[in-house]
Amino acid sequence: MIARSWARSQQYGLSPGDRVLFDSPVVVRPKDIADHGGLLLRAASPEMEQLHGALAPKDWVLACIDMEGVVLNSIGKCNSASQELNQVFRPGALFLETQVGTTGPSCALEERETVIVAGSDHYLEEAHAFTCMATPIFGLDGGIVGVLDASRKGPVTSLYCLESLVIAARAIERRMFMELGNVLLVHLHFRLDILGTPMEGLLAFDQAGKLQGANRIGQQIFSTPGLKPGMDFSELFDMPFAHAACYRRYDLSVPFRMQTQWGSQLYACLTAAPDKKPGQAPVPARQFVTAERRPISPQGPCLEDPVVQSALERARKAFARDIPVLINGETGTGKEVFARLLHEGSARASGPFVAINCSSIPASLIESELFGHVEGAFTGSRKGGAVGKIEQAHQGTLFLDEIGDMPLELQGRLLRVLQERSLSRLGSTAVIKVDCALICATHRDLAQLSQEQGFREDLYYRINGLRVVLPALRERADLALLINRILQNETAAHAPLALEDSALQALLSYSWPGNIRQLHQTLRLAAALAEDEGWIGLRHLPDDVVPATAKASASETQPIPVSAPQFLAGDTLLASEQRAIRAAIEACQGNLSAAARSLGIGRATLYRKLKAMEKE
Repeated sequence: MIARSWARSQQYGLSPGDRVLFDSPVVVRPKDIADHGGLLLRAASPEMEQLHGALAPKDWVLACIDMEGVVLNSIGKCNSASQELNQVFRPGALFLETQVGTTGPSCALEERETVIVAGSDHYLEEAHAFTCMATPIFGLDGGIVGVLDASRKGPVTSLYCLESLVIAARAIERRMFMELGNVLLVHLHFRLDILGTPMEGLLAFDQAGKLQGANRIGQQIFSTPGLKPGMDFSELFDMPFAHAACYRRYDLSVPFRMQTQWGSQLYACLTAAPDKKPGQAPVPARQFVTAERRPISPQGPCLEDPVVQSALERARKAFARDIPVLINGETGTGKEVFARLLHEGSARASGPFVAINCSSIPASLIESELFGHVEGAFTGSRKGGAVGKIEQAHQGTLFLDEIGDMPLELQGRLLRVLQERSLSRLGSTAVIKVDCALICATHRDLAQLSQEQGFREDLYYRINGLRVVLPALRERADLALLINRILQNETAAHAPLALEDSALQALLSYSWPGNIRQLHQTLRLAAALAEDEGWIGLRHLPDDVVPATAKASASETQPIPVSAPQFLAGDTLLASEQRAIRAAIEACQGNLSAAARSLGIGRATLYRKLKAMEKE
């Protein structure tokens, strides 16, 4: 590379004795640097600050130079060792081979490779006192967008700085991807511990599942068959894009295994790229439409299903106008969660949210629970009386769950309270004014029930201001995302667990008669059974979800071909154990969970042994 750069420098008409290094022309005014640098400058500046703070000694000068050779940013201490380099890498200066000959950054721009140019490797004699390390920065389309350079006066005795420089360049590329809006980012690597680091592969897909860009590592992972813009997600992965989009998260806490179309197994996480901040320039490589989106807390409700989103939007508008909302849905579909979201997003959020399940309270007690009572109102009444649920909800929200099971004799009194906005406690004639919003829920068809004289028709029309129907779990489009959300919550206090593909497919295929409530219990059990293995498989799921016969069949059709370890003469027990571990991992194609099972040990134990092997 150095020889080719010298040849080009001679062709440009430069002479080794020229004095031009410190007088490179300034082609961009400092006040225009921010506009000129755009995405690259925004992504590089924080990584350069972090890298410079970590370098020792502190006489390094860092510079980010774009593909046109313009210095966008430089960081260096104001001391005698760095003074000359600060002059060389002043923002806005032009730093191309045509101007300064062979240097680290100018050569890296041309060769698109990491390079060290030290001492007399520089073409110009005035640069012989310096050492430059430079590495290219690749953009969203895989092409070079600039270089990151570290220079100092004098020789370099360690390659630690070069390694740090390369990692910083990968981190800059990662930041550029994270600035994309309205895309699905696929984080992937062959090693689990690389996910979430600057060395992970990154692929960006638009809403139609078309490839928009890949970082350098992503391109290396997919060197066969090669990546081209516009490729469909299904051309690369053995999974439909609609299925993959359900994994979308806003963090990297729940990885899973993905299989490519040619059989390779990768660790992956799928995230939605954060929206760009207001006022930021659009990404120059491509045009992306940025949709307004509010990130959902990983611990919060999962609302990615379009039916649920539409129902919530309509219900919030009605609830804001004090119109009662009636929620229909099967048992366990999250009706109370939906009601709480309405309350928390309304003007009554600072008031109480009072919930009562009309089917779980004996008919003899529900009246006093709703309306309260005074002391001595009935046998067994509380001393001093009690405040009813409706009164407790004053200036807040009253949620009546399973209202279809409310006794008929109470429905008339409830109707009067709702119409008059006042009540009297049992055993009292005193009138108490109440102001509360009303949300009701039931799994029953109240319209049909009222026709059968099982529910008061006038009460039905009073509570049915807006009726929304929550889909059953088996009908939700965000089922895979919901599974991962619940799994994350269940394992928050322990090591994170991921789902094997077979287990996830079983969960997606199951009918879930108990809906979200049943899913919670299923994942809680699976997480407990798989705690020491790191991965949830078919064997960890209950038999009502995956019958025992199916588990046995899956085990028989997916044998793990691990040969017995060979004990060689002179081997220690430790050496034999390490050979067995390596053989198991190789036979399982890097799947540590499968390797641990084949060895008869837990996944956590296998990790500890691997770490011990690395230290040796």
